[in-house]
Formats: sequence, structure tokens, C-alpha cells
Amino acid sequence: MSNIVESKAQTMGEDRQLLQEFLGGNQQAFAELVKKYKDMVFKTIYSFFTDTDEADDIAQEVFLKVYFSAASFKHKSAFSTWLYRITANECYNALKHKKVKPISLDEPVGDNGLTFKDILKDDNSSEDIVLKKELQKIVQQAIRSLPRKYALAVFLIDLNNLTYQEAAAVMDISVNKLKVWLHRGRNRLKEKLVPVYATGGLKI
Repeated sequence: MSNIVESKAQTMGEDRQLLQEFLGGNQQAFAELVKKYKDMVFKTIYSFFTDTDEADDIAQEVFLKVYFSAASFKHKSAFSTWLYRITANECYNALKHKKVKPISLDEPVGDNGLTFKDILKDDNSSEDIVLKKELQKIVQQAIRSLPRKYALAVFLIDLNNLTYQEAAAVMDISVNKLKVWLHRGRNRLKEKLVPVYATGGLKI
């Protein structure tokens, strides 16, 4: 446990140092922060968007926000927590301009034209990897249709593997409230995924 605490403290110290160097005019320090956290940012974005170009645009906006608002970061939380918050906000800003379609069993969910009904058929002709990709798209679509607070709780905990404490810090709420929102989000997600969930294809 002490090693974990020491590791987090070390990471926070390194991030603080990089930010200070960047604010002092060292552009390479900012590049180091981008390199360090770009995978985390993209993983978070892909929880909501599957289009690569769209994800690239959002990631660019995230790091532009960090670049121009770095001086406002007061180190009251970890840099990664602050970055998660910016990423989540950018995702939702993008979603405001993206129409979320209702889930339908007859709706194509991939470039290959498969519908939910096709995926749920007891047919082994499709490769497992294709099925997994289609299921992933279904889950992402369902999460996008949840209320913002529930969706954020689900993707921080279930898709990004944050602890309750870390996710609560990102959302700036108590752990108890986070657990309530997570529970409600999971329940609504199950309701939206009943046809798939009933087959045992998803474990929520």
C-alpha cells in the first residue's frame, strides 16, 4: 500500500515539475505530458466515440485546453484527474452536436451492415473478433444515450478502471453519490442492452 502511495506521490511530483517547466517556457515539457497521457485521453474518448478522425479532433481540443489553461491548474488534485475532467467535458461538448439514435434491433451497427438481430442469431459463421467489435459499438452507443452523470460514472469506473475515489475526484462529487449514479447508470445500461444481455454475450 505504501508503495502505491509513494508511486502516486512521485507521479504527481513529476507532473508538477513538468508543468512548472512548461509554464517557464519549456515546450518540450508539455510534449512529455502529452506523450505520458495521450493513451489515457484516447481510451477515455473511445468510450464514447468509435470514429478515429472524431477521436483525434477531440484529443486535439483536450490538449489545446490543457496548453492554454495550464496556468489555472492549482494542483488541488492530481494532474491526471484534472485531465480526465477536461477530456470528459470535451466529449460531452462533442456529443451536444452529435445526434444519438435510439437503439433498435433492426438498425445496422457496423460498416458490414449487420443489425442487432444478425448479431444475436445463433450463427457461428461470424468470427468472434467481429462480434466483439459489434458488441463494443452497441455498448458505446448505449452509454452515449445515458444522462451525462450516469454515463460518466460508468465509463470512468467500468471502462477506464478508476477507483471510486479517483472517479469521484474527477466528477467533483462524494464517493457515496458516485456509487448511486454508477448503480443507476448500470441499471439503465442493462435495460438498453436487454436483447444482448439476455444472450449472455455481455457481462455488466
